[in-house]
Amino acid sequence: MRRLRLGLALVLFAGSALADESRRYTIDAAGSDVHWLVYKAGSLARLGHNHVISVAGLTGSVSTAGADSSAARFELQFPVASLVVDDPKLRGGLGPDFSSVPSADDVAGTRKNMLGERVLMADRFATIRVSGQGPAGAAGAQTLQITVELLGRSVALTVPTTVNVGGDELTASGEFELTHGALGMTPYSVMLGALQVADKMKFVYRIHATAVPPTN
Repeated sequence: MRRLRLGLALVLFAGSALADESRRYTIDAAGSDVHWLVYKAGSLARLGHNHVISVAGLTGSVSTAGADSSAARFELQFPVASLVVDDPKLRGGLGPDFSSVPSADDVAGTRKNMLGERVLMADRFATIRVSGQGPAGAAGAQTLQITVELLGRSVALTVPTTVNVGGDELTASGEFELTHGALGMTPYSVMLGALQVADKMKFVYRIHATAVPPTN
């Protein structure tokens, strides 16, 4: 009986230690998807296209703090120059609002305007960084506290999320709306605003990360 009690105690101790274990994960860029939808506006909007902008070159890490998920921290970054405009495969799954087919010149022009001095200023601010903590809240109502660093400024946001941890994998996903103005950007506009980019954007993300093997 004594051996049985000792065995049970060891099992319980091991389970407690596992629950409290801190882990580090590295971002799986190929298994992740971060994109946002940009909409046309203005009296001549019919002449333009809605666009989808997707992230490439994503790197970063996540550090968990045992059973306290709200204490987990993460850092992500990607080069502004790697942003992709209107990836055909991604655009094809976005429904009727994105059923038009921008020409190669349309895509090139959108990219030039996006990276230019009036929007992302890629020549001066080469990287966008996102750091934060969480999730906080009950399942189904989780949020992340994040800080977005772009254009030489830091913007604090609270965004919805669903975080799942299983084995050596971690995923965080969600979607939310945000304005150019909230990020300190001015939407592109021509012809005195007759054709312009709408202020509101829709962001969609699914981040996949894998555990870093422990070192002995």
